[in-house]
Amino acid sequence: MTALDTPVTGRAPGAGRSAPGERGPASERVARSPASARSSAAAGEGTLRLEGVTRRFGGPGCLPALHDLTMTVQSGEFIALLGPSGCGKSTALNCIAGLIPLSGGAIWMNDERLDVLPPEQRGFGMVFQNYALFPHMTVKKNVQFGLMMRGIAAAERQRRTERALALVQLEGHEDKLPGQLSGGQQQRVAIARAIVIEPRLVLMDEPLSNLDAKLRLEMRAEIRRVHRELGRTTIYVTHDQDEALSMADRIVVLQQGTMQQIGTPEEVYAQPANLHVARFMGFRNTIELDLESQAGGDVTLRGPWGPLRGTAKQALTGPRAVAAIRPDEITLGEAGATNAIAAEVDGVEYYGRDCLLELVAAGGVRLYARTTGRVARGQAVHAVIPPERVLVYPAMSS
Repeated sequence: MTALDTPVTGRAPGAGRSAPGERGPASERVARSPASARSSAAAGEGTLRLEGVTRRFGGPGCLPALHDLTMTVQSGEFIALLGPSGCGKSTALNCIAGLIPLSGGAIWMNDERLDVLPPEQRGFGMVFQNYALFPHMTVKKNVQFGLMMRGIAAAERQRRTERALALVQLEGHEDKLPGQLSGGQQQRVAIARAIVIEPRLVLMDEPLSNLDAKLRLEMRAEIRRVHRELGRTTIYVTHDQDEALSMADRIVVLQQGTMQQIGTPEEVYAQPANLHVARFMGFRNTIELDLESQAGGDVTLRGPWGPLRGTAKQALTGPRAVAAIRPDEITLGEAGATNAIAAEVDGVEYYGRDCLLELVAAGGVRLYARTTGRVARGQAVHAVIPPERVLVYPAMSS
C-alpha cells in the first residue's frame, strides 16, 4: 500500500510498542490525577501521534480491524478518517478515545502516552452518530453534564455553558428537552456538550449521517466554523467524500483496516495514491488495458479504439494497467484530438445543471462523462480526456 509523502511519523524518544494485551512499561503506567487531566485538557494544545496502532477482534489468526496505523496530527488540525463501511475508521476513533483497548502500538499526546490511561483521563470530547443525549434532561443540563462530573463550580459551569450554546447558536433553547428539538439542533447540543469541557481533542463519529441533505450541508459549515473559532484538534470519521473534502485540513483514507493515503483534500482528490483510493474518490471510469509503452511517467495504453495516453501514479511492471478517469474530466470534442474516443450515448441522467452520460466505446467499453450540453441517447460523440488526467495504476492481476 502507498501513501503520499505527508509527515505521518514520530515515536517519542525511548518509546516502544506494547505487545498485544500489554499496558506498557511501569514508567509509562503512571496515572494522572483527574485534576492533572483537566489542566492538560484545558491547554487544548499538543501533537497527537499514533504509532503502529492495531486492533484485532478475535484470536491471533483473525484479520485486524485496524492494522499498523501510524500518523501525526498537529495541534489545531482537522483530520478526516474516510473510507467505506468496515474500513476501520470508527475502530481507530474508539482506540484514540479509549473505548476499546489496543492490540498493539501506542498513542501519544506530546510525550505523554495515552493508551495506558482510562478514557476519562484522556481529556477528549466526543460527538456520537446518534447524539447520545439524556432525554429527561434539558439542553442546559445535557451540556453541563460533563462539567458536573468534573466537579466544576456552578458559576464556571454557567459561564462555559452560555459560551458553548452561543457558539452553536442555541441561545433561547436552554430549557427545552431533546425531544422538542430538530435533528440538527440535537446535534448542536451534542457538539456543545463535547466542547464545553474545553478538551484538547474533539472526536466526531459520523455526526451528520442521521440528518437530511439540507441539514448536513448546514451542519458542515457549523462544525467548520466552531473548529475555526476554538482551534481544537479534531478527528472526524465519515464515509462521505464531500464532507471530508469540504471540512478537513487533511484526509486519511482507510481500506480494510489499512491506511491507503494521507494528504490534503486537493492531493487526495486529484492525485489518489492507488486504485483503491481512486475508486473511492470518484474515479468512476476504471479501464484495464494493455500497456503499450512507458517513458518516465508518460504512459501509452492500447484500447479497442486505439491508444490512450496517461500518467503513471505507481510503478507499472506487468503487461496490463488500469486507467482511472473522473466523469467530470471527460469532455465532448472532435475526432483526431489527443485521447479522443469514439462512442455512442447509451444513457442520459439529468441533474439540473448538467447531465451524466453513459457512453459505449469500441469493444463494449463503458465510460461515464458529465456535460452541460444537450445530448440525446443514440448520438455519436467523441469523448476527450487530457493525458494528465488519465491516471494509470497497476492492474490488480499484476
